[in-house]
Amino acid sequence: MSFVRRACKIYTRLLIIQLEMVAIMSGANVVRLLLLSAIWGSSFMLMRVAVPVLGPMTTAFGRILLGGIVLLVFAWMRGIDFGWRRNAGVYLVIGVANTAIPFALFAWAALHIPSAYMATLNALAPVFTGMFGFLLLSERLSATRISAFMLGLFGVAVLVGIGPTTITANVILGILAGLGAAICYGFAAVFTRMKASAIPPLAAATGSQLSAAVALLPFALPELPHAMAHGTLPSTAAVVILGIVCTGLAYALFFHLIATEGPSKAVMVTFLIPAMAVGWAWLILGEPVTSGTVAGLAIVLCATALALGLFGQMKARLFQAGLKT
Repeated sequence: MSFVRRACKIYTRLLIIQLEMVAIMSGANVVRLLLLSAIWGSSFMLMRVAVPVLGPMTTAFGRILLGGIVLLVFAWMRGIDFGWRRNAGVYLVIGVANTAIPFALFAWAALHIPSAYMATLNALAPVFTGMFGFLLLSERLSATRISAFMLGLFGVAVLVGIGPTTITANVILGILAGLGAAICYGFAAVFTRMKASAIPPLAAATGSQLSAAVALLPFALPELPHAMAHGTLPSTAAVVILGIVCTGLAYALFFHLIATEGPSKAVMVTFLIPAMAVGWAWLILGEPVTSGTVAGLAIVLCATALALGLFGQMKARLFQAGLKT
């Protein structure tokens, strides 16, 4: 357990340094960053509300469709050229890998694992991005990337082993579904770099979102009659918020942060989302927060920091704080 305590200590120091970086952002963008982390953090709790009533595919489809419509409005207001003829295939691949499959997997996982587990697994996406960079772009598979991968898996093992949820077959399958979603995000990030670097980010986000809705529609149709017959106000509201706020408006906030503060500061939302997710789930659903939850989350986010190169970037500051990476 000493290793777990050290991982928590290192993550705490990383979070403090990240917050120090936030302090040099403009006041308005600090609010946007915190709002974005709260919005994306709430998505896991909202899935836990909607999925048991409406079904995983209906929830994922409704979220994707509504989010795509919101993004389409933003893109239309900005006069974005989608280039549908030349980019349709790229939109489809990104939409399936970055939205349709992971949203469906997380929606199914919401039936079996707590919000904190899903948020922790979601944070592994940068780790898998590094692995796909090696597989698809022939990037060097450094010791840092291998360490990040192994540390991330260890964090998941800690979360499952000493977390608050009893281990069952469905819990294990839920964990695997969350891992599958993170793997999809990793592939999509690298594929986007390979094939969509010349496409405006808002066009890529909107086109892929709408393509994902089309791809997921055949799988959602069998659930729709049940969802329409048994839908409740809380479950329907959860899907509407997931689509309009957690997908559409959140993407707009994220693009604004990238444009005004740069990717290195915008990526700090990765470290705030899990804490927000845990807080939302505890506040709304009464999900417990245990030492196992905190330890697993801390280890996984240390792996994420390693994969993003934050340890290297902040090495001098970490040493000044009396910690070694």
